[in-house]
Amino acid sequence: MARPAPAIGRTIALLNFLTAHPDETFSLSELARRLDINKATAHAMLLTLTEAGYLLRHPATKSFTLGPALISVGNAAAGRQFEVVDYARDEMRRLSDELGVQCVASAAIGEEIVLLGRSGDPEPLGLSVQVGQRLPLVPPLGTVFLAWSGPDEIDRWLRHLGPGAADEQLARYRQAVAAVRRRGYSIGLDASRAPVPPGPRPLRDAAAQVVAEVPHEEYILLELERSASYRLSHIAAPVFGADGRVALALTLMGFRHQLTAEQVPEHAERLRAATRAVTEAVHGRDPAQPEKEDPAWSSSSAS
Repeated sequence: MARPAPAIGRTIALLNFLTAHPDETFSLSELARRLDINKATAHAMLLTLTEAGYLLRHPATKSFTLGPALISVGNAAAGRQFEVVDYARDEMRRLSDELGVQCVASAAIGEEIVLLGRSGDPEPLGLSVQVGQRLPLVPPLGTVFLAWSGPDEIDRWLRHLGPGAADEQLARYRQAVAAVRRRGYSIGLDASRAPVPPGPRPLRDAAAQVVAEVPHEEYILLELERSASYRLSHIAAPVFGADGRVALALTLMGFRHQLTAEQVPEHAERLRAATRAVTEAVHGRDPAQPEKEDPAWSSSSAS
């Protein structure tokens, strides 16, 4: 087993932290405190990254932010690993135009959900979504990525609830994952009761509030009541890769009004039509559909 490299881990933590706060700058002391590392270590790390162009240091305030060298790194990664997003952009724009919402493309990478693309305009007081933002892949977030995973991956996701999680809480999450797989999309309720400050609200802050404050049974919507209306946080559906795994999720968010029980599945089915089109465009395979036979193999078998 490979031995961990603490210096690399600290560097990754620093870059992830600054990526999560792209519009802010931080002093040496602030970064050392936020990342829980000593000042000498932080100073050496910041100096090296600044000299390489991965960070910028403000000449007057001496504070740090992301640097231009990361642009080429990000473009290279986007062009190779996440080219599936390019196939989704037209569908995303159509969804935003037709439904009057934002559409976000994201992927599960390790223990995080990374936002890779966005279409549509946010509400003045709605969520502020930025490409590159990262969200924790922890309950109740990420059911659209887990619903087509194996039991071990689902168990690993559930372990984020901690050792004190009750059996009935775990059972409800398994029920939620099964429901997403059965209907083909996930639904999240906007269950926040906290007052919203003026101005756009960063998505990472809203996600953190859901994880920390909102009772999870009030976030995951399992069944629709025919006469009810719902204020939704999102509707998400998967794009599948060639291996039948979720390569990308397209998520509708920024709903301006409540949706009736009839409108929710209508929006969801329009979204699923888009994700099916993207899956087909990237030659992906929906695991719910039988694999297509190779014509050559069928012919040889029949002879």
